[in-house]
Parts: sequence; C-alpha cells; structure tokens
Amino acid sequence: MPKSIKIKSSAKINLCLDILKRLPSGWHEIQTIFYELKSLHDLIEIKETQAKDELSTVFNPQKFKNPPTIQQKDNLAYKALKLLKKNYKIKKFANITIYKNIPLSSGLGGASSNAAAVLKGLNKLWKLKLGKKELAALAAKLGSDVPFFIYGGCALGTHYGEIIQPLKKINLKLKIIEKSSNNPKKTKSAYQKLNLKNCAKNLEKTQKLLAAIKSGNKKEILKNIHNDFETTQKVPKGFHLSGAGPSLSKIPSFLSAPSSK
Repeated sequence: MPKSIKIKSSAKINLCLDILKRLPSGWHEIQTIFYELKSLHDLIEIKETQAKDELSTVFNPQKFKNPPTIQQKDNLAYKALKLLKKNYKIKKFANITIYKNIPLSSGLGGASSNAAAVLKGLNKLWKLKLGKKELAALAAKLGSDVPFFIYGGCALGTHYGEIIQPLKKINLKLKIIEKSSNNPKKTKSAYQKLNLKNCAKNLEKTQKLLAAIKSGNKKEILKNIHNDFETTQKVPKGFHLSGAGPSLSKIPSFLSAPSSK
C-alpha cells in the first residue's frame, strides 16, 4: 500500500490590513494581522506514487454548483509540490487530491492555504525534517499569504505580508459570510482601485489590536479590526471585509450598540 497523509487546510481572515505604500517594484508594502479560521477548511490527501506527480480537485457539490476547471500546472498547491522537489532534489512522486470547501477568489486564502498544506504534508510524508522557517522561506516564493499558513494561529504579517511574527493564540467565534469572485485576478484588481491617500489611516487601531491580542481582550480585538480595502468596497454596517474581499465576517452586535450612560 502506498504511503499517504491527510491534512486540513484552513481559511483565514485579516483582522487588520493597512496598505502603507506602493513600492518601486509595483508591489504594496502592508501590515496585517492574519487569523486562521479552523472552522472552514479544505481537506488535502497526499499519496506517494511510483509513476508521476498528479493533482486533482474535488469540489463540494453543496457549495460549488458550477465548479471551474483548474489546470494542474496553474494550481498553487501543484507549484508547491514542484518547488519542494526542485529545492531538495527529491525524485519521489505524489498524487494530491484537494477536497474543496473554501470558496474560490473569496479573500479567505484557500489557494495559499492549500499550497502551505502541501509543503507541510510532504515534509511529514517524506520525513524531510524541515522546520517552519525553512518551509516559510519556500512558501514565500509561492505567494505573500502562503508563509502565514505554515505557522497558522494568529500572526502579524509585514512587508508584502510574507514576513511572519506569530502572536498569542486567540479564539474568535466569528460568523463568516462566504462569497466567491468570478475574477481570478481579484487581488490585483482590488489594489488598482485603491487611492493610497485614503489608506494607512488606522495604524493606531492596529497597535490597539496587537495589545488586545497580547492581553486576550476579545472585545477590544473586535472593536479595532479594520481593512483599507473597505475604502473602495461597500461593506454593510456590522461586517468586516476579509483580505481583498469579497467574503465578510460579522462583528457581534454588542460592539456597535450605543454605550449606556
């Protein structure tokens, strides 16, 4: 019987997302706090094979009525497999199946999470004994959100979001309104719509958020979440935009209620 492993691939939201400036490279410097949503995840099964590398996606029929066709070579999880093999000169082969629950192009980080899960899964399956820093360095070559999923939990992301500083673990029971985008280049399009004069106005809130996470004050955490993409996207009152959108998290109503005097 071939060796195999199953690994969960969680979604994420950004508790804050500050767009600091546009760099000469065309990329944007950001400051963000990632939060892993373990309640929403894909499942990835990896089997060692003798023939060739293959990846397939099985879409949850209750969530994906008309699932798209994703070319194997374009899948970030497949690129993660190839990158790991190339970097460590691995001659083995793997068959990867992604059981998809996280909506596509949703701002919930599904593709990035899948790529990180493949790196972690293969590291374990092939007994490579790579540490988180080594895996995160590989992950950064795949995308700016991928390194966070190597660590999971709650973390501060700086530069493009790929420099990760793990934070104290917290448990926020947020209701997620899952939405897909039909635009595969949604993130690039969202950045193009930004007016940087309207961004980076909530840096004080970010510091309060970091302090609240350190102290475990959930009310202060939820009171200070923010996202600069909300300067260009309409978000209903009492909701928070995840990443570049379009998915939302519902903020508990007691936070927006007027205080009694």
